[in-house]
Amino acid sequence: MNNKVFLYLACVFAGFALSILPETGTFLDDLDTFFSVVGYIAMAFFSLVLIYFGLLSFFNKNTSI
Repeated sequence: MNNKVFLYLACVFAGFALSILPETGTFLDDLDTFFSVVGYIAMAFFSLVLIYFGLLSFFNKNTSI
């Protein structure tokens, strides 16, 4: 199993946390849209990477579990 899979999963969770980050009432209030967009992009990108690795391991006949 690829050891980076857990890192990619952590990046998906970090993107989710970044997208729901409450910035109201702080000095980061102006960056609310930026954090949301970066969080959504991170979630989408790393989810696609995880799906790619899953499909790659599913169709690879030489790998034993």
